[in-house]
Amino acid sequence: MTQAAIEALLRQKIGLDAMTIGSSTITRAVHRRMADGGLTDIHIYLTRLQSSPQELQELIEIVVIPETWFFRDRAPFVFLSNYVISEWWPKNLGKTLRVLSFPCSTGEEPYSIAIALLEAGLSSFNFSIDAADISKVALQVAQQGIYGKNSFRGQNLDFRERYFTNTGDLYHLQEFVKQKVNFIQANIREPNCLISPNYYDLIFCKNLLIYLDQSSINQTLQLLNSWLKTPGILFLGHSESGQKLPPEFASVRHPLAFAYRKTDMADRAHGQVKKDTNKTSISEFIRESKGAGSRSNTSPSLPSKFSTSQGKFVGGDASEMLSVRSIAPETADTQPANADLDTARHLADRGELPEATKLCQTYLSQNPTNADAYVLLGEIYQATGDRFQAEQSFQKATYLEPNHYEALIHLALLKEERADIRGATILRQRIQRLEK
Repeated sequence: MTQAAIEALLRQKIGLDAMTIGSSTITRAVHRRMADGGLTDIHIYLTRLQSSPQELQELIEIVVIPETWFFRDRAPFVFLSNYVISEWWPKNLGKTLRVLSFPCSTGEEPYSIAIALLEAGLSSFNFSIDAADISKVALQVAQQGIYGKNSFRGQNLDFRERYFTNTGDLYHLQEFVKQKVNFIQANIREPNCLISPNYYDLIFCKNLLIYLDQSSINQTLQLLNSWLKTPGILFLGHSESGQKLPPEFASVRHPLAFAYRKTDMADRAHGQVKKDTNKTSISEFIRESKGAGSRSNTSPSLPSKFSTSQGKFVGGDASEMLSVRSIAPETADTQPANADLDTARHLADRGELPEATKLCQTYLSQNPTNADAYVLLGEIYQATGDRFQAEQSFQKATYLEPNHYEALIHLALLKEERADIRGATILRQRIQRLEK
C-alpha cells in the first residue's frame, strides 16, 4: 500500500500516470532516494515525502528524465517558419511574437525555436520565448547552453556552425540566442504557474500529455487554451495528435506538424471555419483499404482478434522517432524472447484476458519501447470494454512509432465510436498518407 500511496502522491502533485512508466521504475527511484537519505523503512520515507517539498522534488528529478535534441521533427519547425513569414509577420509589423515551450527539458526545443525564427528573418527584438519545466536540473543545463554531440542528430546540422562555438566535444550556444529564452521552473498541475491568459502567440507542448492521467490531461489542455491567444498555434507531439482538444482548435494543413490553430468560436458558429468536405467515415475508409489488400489481413475493427503486424512503417530519419521528453523508462540489459508476447497473444485468443493483460504488462516493463506490445495490450483492453485504457495504449504505440499502421487505425475507430469525427478525420488523413 505504501507504493500505491507514493504513486498517488506523484499523480496528485505532477499528474503522472504510473502505468506509463511502470511501478518498478518508481520503486527503483524511491529506493535510490532512501539510500541517499540513509533510510531503510519505506513508511518513514513516505512520511518524509509527504511533508518535504524538497524531497518530493528530488524524487521527481529521478523519475523525470530529459531526452531531447535540436530540431527534433523537422515538420513543426518548417511550418513555424512558413507561418511566421507568410501570416504572422505581415499582420503584426513591429509587434513581438511570444512563444512558450512547456516542457522545455534541457533547452534544445526553445533554442531550436529561437534559431528557426532568426533563420526566418525575425530580428531578436521581434520575438520572446518562455521555456518552462518542472526539473531544476534540466533547467540548469538549459541555462548553460552547452551541449554534447547527442543533442545534434539527423543529417542537416548546418545551423550548428552558425549558432554554436565548438570546443572539443562540446558546443557552446552563442550568447545572443541564449538571451532570447527565459527559463522558468513550473509545474503544469499548478494553474497559476505562468503568466496571465491570452499571452502567447505560439505554444509548443510536445510529448507531455502521454504521461499524464486523464484529469491532468484535461486540466493541461484548459491551461494551454487559456494561455494561447486567438488566433494562435498549439504544437503537440506525434502521440498526442489524437487527443480531444477544446472545440476552439482546428488542425492546420501541414503534414506531420501536429499543429492546431485556435479559432474564434463566433466564426465557427457562423460557419466561417473551413471543414473537411470528405464525408467518408474512417470505418468505411478502413474497410475499403482492407478490401484493396492493404498492409494487414487482420481487421482492427474486431478487437477479439489479437494478432498484430510486425511490419514497421516509419517515415523520415529513424533518430527522429525518439521522444523530445520522456519520463524514465524501465530498461533491461537483454530483451526477453518474443515468446512472452506470443504467449500473451495466445492467452488473449483463448479468452484468458486477465492473464494476457498481466503478461503483456510484464513484457512491457522489460521492453518499454515495443510498440506492437502496446497495440496488443490496447486490443485486450478493447475486448474487456475498457475503451479509455485501450486508447492510452494505442497512443503510446504511436508515440514510439508515429506511423504504426494498426495503432492509428485502432485510434481512429475509437474516436469515431464516440462521435469524435474531427479526431477520426485527422487520424484518417495520417493513415491515407501511409497508403501512398
